[in-house]
Amino acid sequence: MSIMIDIPPAMAQEAQEYATVQGTTLERMLFDCIAAEIDRRRAAKKSLGEWEREFNGLVKQSEGRLAAPYKFNRADAYEEELA
Repeated sequence: MSIMIDIPPAMAQEAQEYATVQGTTLERMLFDCIAAEIDRRRAAKKSLGEWEREFNGLVKQSEGRLAAPYKFNRADAYEEELA
C-alpha cells in the first residue's frame, strides 16, 4: 500500500536528514513509530480489561456483607438542632 504525506519542504528535509543520521530511512522511522503506537494502544486496551476483571472480582468478594439492604434516611445526614 502506498501512502502520500504532504508536509512542508523544510520539515521533509529535516526529517530526511534526521533519518540519515540515525542510519535508517524516513519510511522505516514512520513505520516503527506507527507500529509502536499500535502496540501501545493494544497494551492499554489489555490493561483496561485487566482492571475491569479486577474490579468485578472485588465486587463479587464484597457481595452479601450487609444483613439487610441499606435505606437512606435524609434526617440521619444532619445533626439534631440544639434547643
